[in-house]
Amino acid sequence: MTEYKFDKEQFFREARAVYETYPSDVSYLEYLLEQRAKEHPKASSFQKKAWIYETAAKHARVRIFPSCPFYGEIDTGRDRNSVTSTFPPQNGIGCWLMKQYPDFIEEYGAWSNYYREHGVMNGPQFMDASHHYADCERVLKLGLFGIQSSIRHRLTDSSLSAERQDFLNSMWEVCESLIAISHRFSEEAERLLESERDPMRRRVLTRISKTAAEVPGRPAKTFYEALCAIWFTREMCNALDGLGFAVIAHLDRILGPYYEADRRAGRLTKEEARELVACFLSMTDARWDLEADLPGGTNADIVIGGCDENGSVVYNEISEMVLESFLKYRFANPKLQARIAKDSPEEFLRKLGEVAGAGLNVLSVFHDDTIIEANRRQGKRLSDCRLYVAGGCQEICLSNEVNCRAYTYLNLVQMLNGSLFPEKWNRIFAAEGFTFYPAWKEESFEGFYRTVLANYENELRMFVERYNRFGSMWRVINPSLFFSATMESCTEKAMDVSEGGAVYNTDNFAATGVGTVIDSLYAIKTVVYEEKRVTMERLRRALETNFAGEELLRQYLLHRVPKFCRDKEATEFGKRFLRDLSSCLGGQSNYRGGRFEPSLFAFYSYDWFKDTTIATPDGRKAGTALSRGVNPSESTEDINISTLLGALEELDFTDYPGGAVTYMDIPVMKGTMEPSLFAAVIRAFCENGGSIMDFNVVSVNELLDAQKNPEAHRNIVVRVCGYSAYFHTLTREMQDEVIGRTQR
Repeated sequence: MTEYKFDKEQFFREARAVYETYPSDVSYLEYLLEQRAKEHPKASSFQKKAWIYETAAKHARVRIFPSCPFYGEIDTGRDRNSVTSTFPPQNGIGCWLMKQYPDFIEEYGAWSNYYREHGVMNGPQFMDASHHYADCERVLKLGLFGIQSSIRHRLTDSSLSAERQDFLNSMWEVCESLIAISHRFSEEAERLLESERDPMRRRVLTRISKTAAEVPGRPAKTFYEALCAIWFTREMCNALDGLGFAVIAHLDRILGPYYEADRRAGRLTKEEARELVACFLSMTDARWDLEADLPGGTNADIVIGGCDENGSVVYNEISEMVLESFLKYRFANPKLQARIAKDSPEEFLRKLGEVAGAGLNVLSVFHDDTIIEANRRQGKRLSDCRLYVAGGCQEICLSNEVNCRAYTYLNLVQMLNGSLFPEKWNRIFAAEGFTFYPAWKEESFEGFYRTVLANYENELRMFVERYNRFGSMWRVINPSLFFSATMESCTEKAMDVSEGGAVYNTDNFAATGVGTVIDSLYAIKTVVYEEKRVTMERLRRALETNFAGEELLRQYLLHRVPKFCRDKEATEFGKRFLRDLSSCLGGQSNYRGGRFEPSLFAFYSYDWFKDTTIATPDGRKAGTALSRGVNPSESTEDINISTLLGALEELDFTDYPGGAVTYMDIPVMKGTMEPSLFAAVIRAFCENGGSIMDFNVVSVNELLDAQKNPEAHRNIVVRVCGYSAYFHTLTREMQDEVIGRTQR
C-alpha cells in the first residue's frame, strides 16, 4: 500500500484554518527585539538580524498540517498573501530591522514617487526584494551543521577584520537558530501525535517527527528528505530574511538523483513519489487566498527541464510527475518555468503542449540556447550559466547569483519624450542636474537617432548613480544571513549577499515599451525625415494635443507606416535599436561589485504608464497601454502566432541576459487544440531564437461571459503579465485589458 496519499481537499481545509487567522499578533516578539536593541545600542546590523532568527526559534509558533508531510510554516506575523517583497517593510518580524530606518524609507519613497507621478519609472523598491533563489542544494548536500563547519573553518583566518568576523559569527548563529526551529517542528509533530487517530495522518506526523529532528541540520539522504529541505530553506528565507524567494527549486534536476537512489534501494515507489510531488506543488495555492485581488501574483515558481552543469539534458520521471500534477489538480501556482533547448526530447515538448492547450495559463518557456549564451557573454562561467533558474514572473538568475532584476521599471517611451520635448523634461529633472539634448532639432534621422541614444545613455547613467547610492543601504537595513549561508562564496569572501558576497552580483532596470519606441522611431524616420509628410514641429504639436485635429495623420501613422514584428523593414530597424539599447542598459558598475545587465521585462508596467504617457509617433493615443515585453505595439494589426515567431528569427536576444519576453496570447477554446500544435509552437520559438515565452490560451467568448456571470466561471486562470490569477478576481480594467489583447 502507498505510504502517503495526497488528499488535496483535507490539506486545504487544514491550511485555511491556519492561514485565515493571519496576520498574527507578534507584538511581543517585536517587543523582545526592541528591548534587546536598547540593551545593546552598538550592536551591528548583522547581530540584529541574527536576533530575529533567535527570537523566532524561541518564541514564534511553528505550524504542521497533518495531511501534508512537509514542514516550514512558522508564524512570524506575515500576511497570508505575502510574497515578502519587503520594501517598504511588511508585517512580521522578518522586517523588524528595516523598520528601524524610517528616514531612509521616507527618503526613497519621496524620490521614487516623484518620478512615478511623472510616468518616468515605477520603483517601489530600492533593490530587488522579491525575486531571489536560495541555493537549497548547499543545504541538501552539507546540512546546516556542515555549513556551520565551513564557517568555523573560515573564522580561523587571522587576517579577517572584526567586521568580517562579526558577519561570519552572525551567520553561524542564524544556522544554529534554524536547527532549533527544525527541532521544534519535530516536537510539534510529537505533540500532535498524542491526539491524532487517523492512520494516514499519524504516518505523516511520525515521518515529520523523525525527519525534522535531523533535516536540514544534516544532509538529505532520501527523496522525501530532499523535498523537506528544499521547502524548509525557502520558507525560512521568506519568513525571516526580509526578502522574497520566488524560486522554489530546479525540481527535476535536483530531485532526480535522490529519486533514483530510493528506487534502487526499494525505499520509494513511483506512486508515492507522485503523491509527494503533488502535495509539494500544492502548498502555494494552499497558503494563499486566491479569491483576493493579487496584483503581483504569489511570486512562486518551480523550474523543470533544461540541462545540468555539464550540459546534459534534464528530463526524467520527476519532470513528468510535475506536469501530470498540474494537469490533474489544475494548480494556479506555483508558476511552471520550463527550460527547453534544441535537443529537448519531443515527449517533453508534447507534455508542455498539453499543459498549454489545457488553458492552465501557468506556463513560461525559457530557451536555453539563447539565455545561457546571453549570460556567458557577460563573462560568467558556462557551467554556472547552465544552472540558471527563473523566479517571480520570468526573472532569470544563476544559482550562485544575487540579481536585482525586477525592482524598477523604466518607461522607455517617456525617455524618448525627453528627446522630443526637452524643454519640459529638463525642468522635471532639474533636481538631478540632468538635461536632455534637443534631438528633435536634428536635420537628419541619423543625427536624431544618435542624440536619442545619447539621451538614453545619460539618463540611465543618472538612474544607476541614484540606485547605487540607495542600494548601498541594503547591508545596513537588511543583511540577509540565511540567504548568504546558502552561498558558498559568501563564506569564502566573508561577505553578506547585500555586500557582494555572491559569485555574480547583477542589476538591471526593467525596460518597458520597447515595441512602442521602435514603431515611434521608425514613424519619425519615415514621415518626418524620408517622406517629409509632416514637419517635426507639427508632429510635436499633434503629440502634445493627443492628435486633436490630426486624425488623418494618426490613421496614416497607424496603418500605413511599417510596424515592428509585422513588416520586415521595421523589424530590421528594431534589431538595430535593440542592439543599441542593450549597450545603454548594460555595463555600468553597481554597488555590490557587479554590473547592470540589459533586460526586456515589463511585468504590468506597460499598463501602469499609459495614463502618464502622452500620445506617441506610432499613432498611439494617450491612455493606451504601451507594448509588452518584446511584443509589437498593441495597435499593430494582423499579428498572429506565425507573425510573432517569424519576427523572432530576425532578432538577436543574446544581448539580453535578463531575458526578453514574448507574450503568446492564443484566442482558442480551451481543450480543443492538439498538444502537438502547442509543442510545434514551442519548438519553432526555440528554433527561431526566442528568449522567454508566456502562454495565455483563452476563449474570448468565455471571458466575456465570465464578466457577466463570474460565479459560473470561477476556475478560469489567465496570464495577466508574468503572473497567473483567477479571471474573476481581476479588476474590470484588467479583465478588459486581457480580453482586448486576445482579440487582436
